[in-house]
Amino acid sequence: MRININKIVAFAIGISVMSGSIMPAFAADTTNAQVQAVGKQVLTLDDAIKAAISNSDTLVLDEKKITYQNKINDTNEDLDDYNEDNEAITDDKKDLNEDTRDNTLKQLEQTRDFDQDILIQKTTTAYNGIVTSQKQIDQASKELEVKNKELNDANLKNSLGIITTTDLTTTNLDIEKLQNDQKSSQNTLNDLEYNFKVLIGKDVSQYGLEQDIKYDAFKMDGSIDEYLDNSIDSYLKYTEQLVKLNKDYYNDDDNEVSVDDVNKAKDAIIKDEPAKPSDIDTNLISYEKYAKDTSDYNKSIANYTGALSARLTYLNTKLGVYTNETTLNETKKSFKEQLRSFYTKLLTTEDSINLLKKNIELNNKQLSNAKLRSDLGIITKSDYNTLVVSSEDLELQLRSAIDSYNTLKEQIQKPWIAFS
Repeated sequence: MRININKIVAFAIGISVMSGSIMPAFAADTTNAQVQAVGKQVLTLDDAIKAAISNSDTLVLDEKKITYQNKINDTNEDLDDYNEDNEAITDDKKDLNEDTRDNTLKQLEQTRDFDQDILIQKTTTAYNGIVTSQKQIDQASKELEVKNKELNDANLKNSLGIITTTDLTTTNLDIEKLQNDQKSSQNTLNDLEYNFKVLIGKDVSQYGLEQDIKYDAFKMDGSIDEYLDNSIDSYLKYTEQLVKLNKDYYNDDDNEVSVDDVNKAKDAIIKDEPAKPSDIDTNLISYEKYAKDTSDYNKSIANYTGALSARLTYLNTKLGVYTNETTLNETKKSFKEQLRSFYTKLLTTEDSINLLKKNIELNNKQLSNAKLRSDLGIITKSDYNTLVVSSEDLELQLRSAIDSYNTLKEQIQKPWIAFS
């Protein structure tokens, strides 16, 4: 009995000595926004977004498209003015061309703005992903430290005969798994940092990053259906306008190429090709008449084939208008279905965030109690440090939930981010 008591006392002393320098209290572990920026310049999210915009070839191309479209529009306007003066096009056709050109330019400008929104969201997601990855690696390091302490304790317990070799092996395997996970997380972070450098043109590993992530609940006026319809209408505004322009033009009877137009051209065909004057009849008047008759004959044929071609173009174009209108309506329905699913996920994520906040609040109170119990020697510091690591895992879950929430919110507010 004396031997067993001595072993237990020795074990308790060992635990107390080895537990003295493991980890600081939770409150001391709480980081401010620039804790990882010690000795480094802080690269804010706003700065990263500005750098990404300056580094974007897509936005440069968008600006070139706008510039060249302006030049193309001006040239086509001059061409339409000339054709109108020569009665080659109608006033309605000229108006359609002008409205179409204006719509094309505005759509290019909209695309540029959309591309910038998409880039901002891509940069935000990448930035937050790097910060989260850094935090995961930091948290994994602390968990590994706790596990190594557990291994030391397990070795002591094994030497005292309190636990078996199998229990010791289990702890070793847990540590090996954590080491593998940490290595994988570091490789993931390296990839994220490389991709971010390509995106913004800066080596993010040389900077400290803001650790905070903003959370503002989604708000809207009116019903969700009305809100989503308005979002989709904003996205498809110029596509819808183009459909309407063509529909109005080709539904106007004045712009129709009808069957009657074709029949009139067909009826006007000169039935017989003019006969060439004989060698005997070689006077100038005969040849001039032959030349005129031949010209009239060829024109009547050309007018008929031209009317057929115009009729085919008209029918194909009008069918295209119907097709585009149907496609637009179906696209709206599809987008709305997807956005409604985003909204459902948003509500679910919001509930998760609220629950995580409550769990964190409760966990912090439990952690404070645990710190007191640890200071009084009721529980070991190792047990307390395990609770600290668990609490940091809750913080990571909250951060990930907020990041997902913010992305869903942006996709609902700006569907072009989701459907680009």
